[in-house]
Amino acid sequence: MQRDLEAFETRDAKLVAIGMGTGDEASALAESLGLGFPIFGDPEHRVYDAFGLGRAGWLGLMLRPVLESPLGAFRDIAEADLKASINPRSDVQRLGGEAIVDSRGGVRWLHRAERTDDIPPNATLLAALDAL
Repeated sequence: MQRDLEAFETRDAKLVAIGMGTGDEASALAESLGLGFPIFGDPEHRVYDAFGLGRAGWLGLMLRPVLESPLGAFRDIAEADLKASINPRSDVQRLGGEAIVDSRGGVRWLHRAERTDDIPPNATLLAALDAL
């Protein structure tokens, strides 16, 4: 999203990310990544639950990626930053999502991930904004 931040801003969209750590951990992550938008902490996963974001089963988390693309799965494992997974608030099985929420708090568009790598391209989010 950082790469297309200007395209979101020209649509009057404010980007916000929600992470599983504390507020301090989320702020430190945003700063370390040089993001132009904030990350808020959700250590108890309440936002994830409110948006109905689920958890991947171990079969989908581990076995499916290896069966579908063995080399890709092993590359992803080798490149993974495992420091976050040892955080007691982290849940490696937690699935993410993307939402467009209006200024009144109404959810106008929602994507619930079905796999841990199920992230729509920025173009999909920008098209959803344009359609509103």
